[in-house]
Amino acid sequence: MPTIAIVAGVRIIIYPKDHLPPHLHARFAEYEAMISIVTGDVLEGLLPRAKVKAVQDWLTAHREQVAYVWQEIRALRYQGGRIDE
Repeated sequence: MPTIAIVAGVRIIIYPKDHLPPHLHARFAEYEAMISIVTGDVLEGLLPRAKVKAVQDWLTAHREQVAYVWQEIRALRYQGGRIDE
């Protein structure tokens, strides 16, 4: 499970065998949410409001790169590394 970034203490994870639509998993303490890469909407789960906002702002700034990494991880070609905050 590649962690592609840590944003405001929230781990941003993309799983290799995950399903459509393109999304990331955001984990913070006992919380976890699935967030759409395309829209930034919370698809499932729960995060504190401030953490959701931080992840959405980061995603807005890095959407193209995150979408590319999502494709690479699913194709099992991802070489690792993190997307800067």
